[in-house]
Amino acid sequence: MIIEDQRDVVEMLRLSWSDSRDRLDCLATAKQASRFIHSNEIAAYDCILIDINLTDGSGLELLREARLRSDVPIIMISGAGDADSRADAISVGADDYVMKPFSVKELRARVHRLCEARLGRGALRQSVSFRIGNVDCDIGRLSMDFAGASQSLTALEGRILRVLYDSAGEDCPKSSIARQALFREHDPRDKTIDVYINRLRGKLLELDAASGDAIKTIRGVGYRLNSVPNNES
Repeated sequence: MIIEDQRDVVEMLRLSWSDSRDRLDCLATAKQASRFIHSNEIAAYDCILIDINLTDGSGLELLREARLRSDVPIIMISGAGDADSRADAISVGADDYVMKPFSVKELRARVHRLCEARLGRGALRQSVSFRIGNVDCDIGRLSMDFAGASQSLTALEGRILRVLYDSAGEDCPKSSIARQALFREHDPRDKTIDVYINRLRGKLLELDAASGDAIKTIRGVGYRLNSVPNNES
């Protein structure tokens, strides 16, 4: 689903999207998009592209609404922005962020990688649970729990935690996190991983102060998750 009010952008996507297996649908207004998000139709789509600056509303608000209802991969599109605007979109729950003008070929590759990850998530969800400090993390349910309190995780947060868990007790380079969780090569100028790590630390801290520093920063490398008990079943 493409939520975009610039007709030329939509036409470019339709003309240049060379994979005939994909169906591209479009909504041109925030009002239409909001109705779509709150309907059962959203479950039929593998990925949603949302323009941040729509004529009649905010793409970020649509992103917030969608994240309350679905874990469908969402890529935000913007004609103007900087590191802060990208961080805002990611903090709300976007899986990716592209700037206009963009390469349709690259965008298509990003969409397919996100969709493939979502399809493969079923097997991941059946088996992976572990503890960070005193906090129980369940990647299947996309939640963290401690003493009766719970914090939900986005799909991308879950993938990042899984990458950190797989190398628990060892340094985990940002390049590995980017490839395995964001499905792209790491760009040192891109602060996506840093934003998400800070969000995860905040959620851990809210649940249990003693567990808030379990994810350590390794300068010049990436991060390290303190050794955790293996509850994987």
